[in-house]
Amino acid sequence: MPDWSYHTFFKPLLFRINSEASRDLTLHTMNTLAKLPFGDKIIQFFGHMQPSKELERKVAGITFPSPVGISGALDPQLNGTQAFTNLGFGFIEVGPISVLPQKSGKPIIRDTGKETLVYEHLQENLGLEAALIKLQSMKRVKIPLGILIKGETLHDYEKLVQKLDEHAAFFVINVEGISYLEQIRELTSKPLMLELTHKTIKYYTDNIAVNGFIIREGIERAEGVELGQMEMHQLKESIQQLLPFNKPIIASGGVHEPRDAMELLEVGASLIQLHSGFVYSGPGLPKRINERILYEQQPISRPAGQTGWTSFFLMGLGVVIAGIIALIIGLTEVLLAYDEQYLGIQKEEIQTFSHHLFHFMSHDRICLAGVMISAGFMFMQLSYHGIRKGEHWAKKAYVIAAALGFLNIFYFMGFGYFDMLHFVYYLIILPFFLYGLYQSRNLTSGSKGQNLHNTISWKRSQIGQSLFVISGICLLSAGIVISIIGMNGVFVKEDLMFFALTPEQISAFNQNLIPLIAHDRAGFGGALISEGFLLLTIALWGYREGAKWVWWTLLLGGLPGFSTGVGTHFMIGYDNHFHLSPAYLLFVFYFVGLVYSYGYLHRSGEAQLRNVSVSKEEKV
Repeated sequence: MPDWSYHTFFKPLLFRINSEASRDLTLHTMNTLAKLPFGDKIIQFFGHMQPSKELERKVAGITFPSPVGISGALDPQLNGTQAFTNLGFGFIEVGPISVLPQKSGKPIIRDTGKETLVYEHLQENLGLEAALIKLQSMKRVKIPLGILIKGETLHDYEKLVQKLDEHAAFFVINVEGISYLEQIRELTSKPLMLELTHKTIKYYTDNIAVNGFIIREGIERAEGVELGQMEMHQLKESIQQLLPFNKPIIASGGVHEPRDAMELLEVGASLIQLHSGFVYSGPGLPKRINERILYEQQPISRPAGQTGWTSFFLMGLGVVIAGIIALIIGLTEVLLAYDEQYLGIQKEEIQTFSHHLFHFMSHDRICLAGVMISAGFMFMQLSYHGIRKGEHWAKKAYVIAAALGFLNIFYFMGFGYFDMLHFVYYLIILPFFLYGLYQSRNLTSGSKGQNLHNTISWKRSQIGQSLFVISGICLLSAGIVISIIGMNGVFVKEDLMFFALTPEQISAFNQNLIPLIAHDRAGFGGALISEGFLLLTIALWGYREGAKWVWWTLLLGGLPGFSTGVGTHFMIGYDNHFHLSPAYLLFVFYFVGLVYSYGYLHRSGEAQLRNVSVSKEEKV
């Protein structure tokens, strides 16, 4: 559930049902997916949220993959613990856990206008035995778990620590457990964090032998505990009070946008935990915070020429040049000498037999050329703007899409037709790909992001991004379908209507003609798969505030494919609107996506810093 799907599709539906039901449904669904054999890979593919190694920090002797965690009070039933491990968090708080279950008597009040949540209390939990069953059913957890324990007697704390010690990286104890601190110390070697509220901080000093503090989220009101962005002032004040004790501080709650997280870290928080911000800003919030931290750290980029970007760029240029050559051939000769040799006839004979059929063959080759030009341009953009700057996601997108493109050779071989031009093309570009792959083998840099605020342009961009993701999926699906058609029936009903012939009549004219057309169709489908994957991954992984090059890549990268794919149909008179309706719909997605993405992809994060007040006014 990355932001583009959460804000565009799921959140409007989830916020129509009560808070508890929407919370449990969301977390349970995400957890179920995460527990599937390849569920974590699916979540990672669509979210690409894994924290960069550069975000690691050591606190209280524990290595945290990132400073962003999630509050246990958000998930009292432990329905989403497994899913949280894939959303970019550096740690997960579990609990509170008490020996016996505790329920909340009042429903959660959700105010979407103020972006607040009001709980009766934050003590709800499913009890020790049920919590153990949930924890034991999880896959191996790769990030630290902090377990908040709440007891009434020493025996309660002893039982909780003994049962939960194997699952905890650290324990969080409430103020009631301070009197049992020495006994708890004897039962575990794990760090102990003391849970405090804004009101209880003044009663505790550094004489307490704990490893750090956690400032619990929420402001006490008459109706319960209120959570929201208004907690920020209280959290910063609490951090200032705890700084003299020189111990790690975890600030929980208040964070609704990356700027909030940066403010808490700047005033002295060692780690932060999300709660209400995760609900309102979406599951992409930890990723946005992580990317902003990297942006402010300004990690040294790898020197140009050391990451293989030049070789990758030249391969992309080769694809563009090959596409232009293929376009010229498709618009003029259509068939080359070795094509005619394979058929045993001249192209003029095909034109005499059926000029519509000959134009149809031209249409396939022109469409392939347009896709090659589009894909080649995207390869070049990924190389120069992504791989050259050490962006790991850009290399990953490039390599997988290129590998899918190279697999097209099996299509050509499968038809018993040796396509000399394609073979030479592969021989030329493959060394550039392999050399770039070798040079970039150690590229692991994380992605930086400028985004600070949940502005209107950010909210609009969720629609734009979702439309590009849908477009990429559509292109991938179209490529798969066209490939299957090319390898099986070859023609669809509208094709046969256009040239008014049956497959039997074509085979009777020349038995090699359909295999040649099938070869072209399957090759076009394979190229479309590669282009679709490029579009999809750029939209999924490269979509960041201020990434102007991504917008221009989407704009200019789509034009050759669209113009040849639709234009060639009208050029040859194959203007069946039902047949072209998917292309029309895709163009609408493409155009609207560009419009809704423009403001966000062209916006400067540094401009936000200079105009914080303006940004705040833009928020809904």
